[in-house]
Amino acid sequence: MKLAVANKFNSLEKPKQLTLLKDAFSQDDDLITPTMKLKRNVAKKHFQAQIDQMYSTPAMAPTKR
Repeated sequence: MKLAVANKFNSLEKPKQLTLLKDAFSQDDDLITPTMKLKRNVAKKHFQAQIDQMYSTPAMAPTKR
């Protein structure tokens, strides 16, 4: 957060919460195209539970998985 303030990031540029994933996106799990672009609609459905949890957790609160 200190770096964001020091570099004058606006509120949209500051992460409120994040989740680290163990596995990379792949074509096998249908999250990316053959040209390595993210399929946003598929990814949103696939990660909806994690997205909901991030929005329900206070900003930058540590969580374990």
